[in-house]
Amino acid sequence: MEKEIQNSDSPENCQLPIESLSTNNCTLSIEPLSIEPLSIEPLSIEPLSIRSDEVQEILSHVPNWMIRWGISLIFGIIALFLFLAWLIKYPDVIKGTTTLTTAEPPIKLVTKSAGEIEFLKNKENTAIKQGQVIATIKSTLSDSARGFLTLELVKIRQAYTNNSLEKLKIVPTELVFGDVQSNVSALTTALKNYQYLINEDNTAFNIANISKQISNQKALQQFITKQLSSSHKLLNNAENKFKSDKALYEKGIISQAEFFDRERTYETAINEINNLEKSKISTAISITDLEKQLNDLKFTFEQKRKVLLLEIETQLSTIENSLQTWTRTYQLSAPINGKLSYLQTINENQFIESGKALFAIIPSNQSYIAQLKIPKSGYGKVKTGQKVMLKIDNFPAHEYGQLVGKVQSVSLIANEENYLVKVALTNGLKTTYNKELNYTPEMGGTAEIITEDLRITDRIFNQFRKIFDNN
Repeated sequence: MEKEIQNSDSPENCQLPIESLSTNNCTLSIEPLSIEPLSIEPLSIEPLSIRSDEVQEILSHVPNWMIRWGISLIFGIIALFLFLAWLIKYPDVIKGTTTLTTAEPPIKLVTKSAGEIEFLKNKENTAIKQGQVIATIKSTLSDSARGFLTLELVKIRQAYTNNSLEKLKIVPTELVFGDVQSNVSALTTALKNYQYLINEDNTAFNIANISKQISNQKALQQFITKQLSSSHKLLNNAENKFKSDKALYEKGIISQAEFFDRERTYETAINEINNLEKSKISTAISITDLEKQLNDLKFTFEQKRKVLLLEIETQLSTIENSLQTWTRTYQLSAPINGKLSYLQTINENQFIESGKALFAIIPSNQSYIAQLKIPKSGYGKVKTGQKVMLKIDNFPAHEYGQLVGKVQSVSLIANEENYLVKVALTNGLKTTYNKELNYTPEMGGTAEIITEDLRITDRIFNQFRKIFDNN
């Protein structure tokens, strides 16, 4: 079968085989391809002899130990790993921040008033006694005026207690006492008025004079009483004599003239007793009047004395309280025995603001403790007696080592998302490298509390348990 493609526009016709391709205008002729059938002959396989050299080489070769014991080795390694994971245990660690201090914490001295430093004599690490003045801030009350006033107040207080203010010598001075100037003036005036009342005022003289008059009148009263007693005896005798004479007169034994004489004697005795009674009453009235005058004078005197003593006590207490307030405001004194530590660089005549912590007093011969702050997570694992490792920021751990301590107490309530743990240092400030650290107040650092031991298997299972709980 033959197919021809002709181009009518071409003047000439041409025929090409299929392998030929021409771009000219010609006729492309494709001849049919003849395919002869493929003949497949069966493959002949010769039987393999089991005694061939190749088979003998494979059968005679012994496998190496990895192939022979590989599975057992892998199983053994897995078993060993599980055994070690069960055997090995290491503790959990709770981390926190720490502040190193003493059992009796250092006391900071904070200024309560702004001003210039006037007195600064003690140096760093100086041994300080309780009450010792460390620094003074300038004020309107000079040091000389304060010293003079302190001594005078002691003398006045002692005289007031012993009730001998009238004998106190008031020392004049031209010193200025600052804020307590008015109180000092009032105290001085009250003392002078009191001494005038006791030593110079006539009230005391009048009291003494009236008291003496009363004493004399009472003596006179006692004398009149004795006279009355004697007169009563004479009256009794005169009365008996008169009765006897009257009987004799009635019998006519004595004359009328003698009887009248006996009667006048009896009446004289009666009149004498009546006069003595009047004198006794008059004396009693005089004593009463004098006692009233004395009481009035004493009341007036005592009122003046009490008012002046009250004024003295008031001004004295006011000045003493003012000096105590001045001491708390302008003086920095040691509240306890210990060593002085400077918290800032300060010099005399340097201006200091109020509320600044300038010094700290470190108690002597105190044991050291650490205050730890730990987070809430893991708080339940912390127990007393557990070991604590502390790294102090001021002393690098790789160079100085760590401090060792034990948990002493744990707070029951969290404060600002943290629990407070108190740790006692086992070896004081001696580190694990056998180095002694120099203590400074409130040294900071980090701490690790070593809690209970856990096996590796427990830790792995805890992680799986955590995953399952979350799901």
